Amino acid sequence: MELKGKTALVTGGGIRLGRAYALALAKEGVNLAIHYNRSLEPAEETAKLARELGVKAVTFGADFNDLTAVEALFPEILKHFDSVDILINNAAIYLRGDGLETDREMWESQFRINLQTPFTLIQAFAHQLPKGRPGRILNIADAQILQHRPDHFAYRLTKLALVEMTRMFALELAPNITVNAFAPGIMLPLADREDIDLEAYAKSHVPLQRTGSPEIAVENALHLIKSDFTTGAFLRVDGGQYL
Repeated sequence: MELKGKTALVTGGGIRLGRAYALALAKEGVNLAIHYNRSLEPAEETAKLARELGVKAVTFGADFNDLTAVEALFPEILKHFDSVDILINNAAIYLRGDGLETDREMWESQFRINLQTPFTLIQAFAHQLPKGRPGRILNIADAQILQHRPDHFAYRLTKLALVEMTRMFALELAPNITVNAFAPGIMLPLADREDIDLEAYAKSHVPLQRTGSPEIAVENALHLIKSDFTTGAFLRVDGGQYL
């Protein structure tokens, strides 16, 4: 799909890999709806950087733990853009807790944000896209779900379910909308664990003995978005860590 002139919604698009996806699209000439929850200033900075690249960029705040706010997001976006051609479901929460430690709120909040929200946004995206117009949906999964461990119990389940939902929507929304899942490995330091020496960790845990980068994540995400003949795919980019 030719990207120039298209419009994309990137959830969690103001920080970390979300910002990288957003700015990569802006460099391709894509207008941006940048979602944020608490990261207003970083989202505004991302929008400013995108506008400097010559595209339209607008920020939209929504707490995805509130499904009413999720349902209100597309109507608000469509006040500023005629339609949205690309949806990147990037926003997620990552809470530690094994199966016995996970309480009801931890369980429900992760399922609301990591699974129910992408489901609701995919529905809204498909309904607003003009009939016959090509669309792209990219769901951000996580390479670590290939390793069945009880830590981050609810998180892993939501991401596993997101991959299956990707395949089901790929069948339902064909032929005009492609739906793919991208599962990055280590691309950035963990937000709450800057103390970890990732290079040393990679040498002992990653077959390619190095970490990834936002540039690597962007390159692979753009491949899935641009491709006209890829749908229902699960692309793992982790240096072989979860083989």
